[in-house]
Amino acid sequence: MVQFPVTAENLKNKEREAQALVKKKAMISSVASALPIPLLDIGTDMKLMNDIHGEIEDIFEIEHADVSSTNDDLVTRGWVMATSIGSDAVRSRLTPFLFRRVSKKKKFSRFGLVSIVSRVLGAAVSYFLMKKLGNDHIEHCVAYLKKETV
Repeated sequence: MVQFPVTAENLKNKEREAQALVKKKAMISSVASALPIPLLDIGTDMKLMNDIHGEIEDIFEIEHADVSSTNDDLVTRGWVMATSIGSDAVRSRLTPFLFRRVSKKKKFSRFGLVSIVSRVLGAAVSYFLMKKLGNDHIEHCVAYLKKETV
């Protein structure tokens, strides 16, 4: 149950607080994605998404059952898996392919540039997708609160 008066100003303040939380968690996700440890990315993303949902709901002072259904939870888990797979695909397949197409020589691989760039791009994909998932949940919570007050 919401303990604060639901006004436009209060909602904006809560939304900003939740967005700051999402940015912080997305940064953690991108760091985990950049590390070359197997399954760290998927495990971290699953934990962070559960944490993000719970902490956003705590910020808005609403219950998880009020804003989510079982279907929403399954879709979110699917998107988290897609995020991890997408950043892995960018890191392992797309970046080396693009480097080979751009440069006919193998100079880049000698210096490990392909590895560095691929990890940075994989981390960027993880960051932006995690941020999008968190911001979508914020919008869902705000819409729920607006619907409840009208």
